[in-house]
Amino acid sequence: MISNVPDFEKHRREKQKQADHDLTALLDAYSNWLKHNTNLREKVRAKHMFAEQAGCDTQELEEEPWRRYFEDWFAFDYVTVIGSRLFDMFIKENSAVLPPSQIQLSGLVLTAALEPYKVLSLHNGAATVSPLWEKEEKRLSSLTGDVPLSQKTSSILVRSVYCGFENRVFSPVVPLSIPENETRLKEWKQRYEKKEEEQRRLRFMKENGASWYVYTEPNP
Repeated sequence: MISNVPDFEKHRREKQKQADHDLTALLDAYSNWLKHNTNLREKVRAKHMFAEQAGCDTQELEEEPWRRYFEDWFAFDYVTVIGSRLFDMFIKENSAVLPPSQIQLSGLVLTAALEPYKVLSLHNGAATVSPLWEKEEKRLSSLTGDVPLSQKTSSILVRSVYCGFENRVFSPVVPLSIPENETRLKEWKQRYEKKEEEQRRLRFMKENGASWYVYTEPNP
């Protein structure tokens, strides 16, 4: 007798596979667009802005891992001289040719910010984390394999997006060493909570996420 009971797990796997495919295709298309639409003057300006916010020297941005950190911030957070983010410009320019599923994902990618998390556990290549000042737990996983973390890492800075049924990381995973009871950290928490009350937390993190790079572990 053939069962008419739907195979929900199979459906879930297929939907996740399609969502991952859409996100990968979207990011690949954007990466290709970025290669042909990067203004060198904008990039010079961006490097100085990033270095100031991240607390590093512009010369460090030519070497790993800082080059990857900067390139990610430039691609998704940098605001150009005309007041637009590059990913937003890409979507507006290509909205007529991108599939609806990728257009839907693009809205999530556009608002995704660099956020710090406490690492609670690692299991099967994924990380269970919680936002620095919240009790909510979430599972972070990668599109390309295991989340690159050591068991010793206690805090990380990442950008993720809810894709299918998973929170997919699409930025470098930056190990952080966050001191307790630091004055600057207390001030940041107060600003964070104020923006949360004003329902402007995402915008605040989008504009200031690179400030967390000052806590980057040396030689991650």
